[in-house]
Amino acid sequence: MMTLEQIRQRNKAENAAAQRLQAAGYRLEGWDPRTGQRIAAQITGENTNDERRTFYAFPTWQDAAAALLG
Repeated sequence: MMTLEQIRQRNKAENAAAQRLQAAGYRLEGWDPRTGQRIAAQITGENTNDERRTFYAFPTWQDAAAALLG
């Protein structure tokens, strides 16, 4: 069981990772209740005929930031 301080630290790290992803141009689509994964999207050529959407699923935003941002 996590202590209150551990939960705070985890939430702070998750929020920081989510902000880094948004700053890099990814859209945070939320959480999929069927899989328990967080969904991030990368959209190129938005609102054009060449629009492309790529979706990524990760267990946490920290994992997403590590994989997508390096």
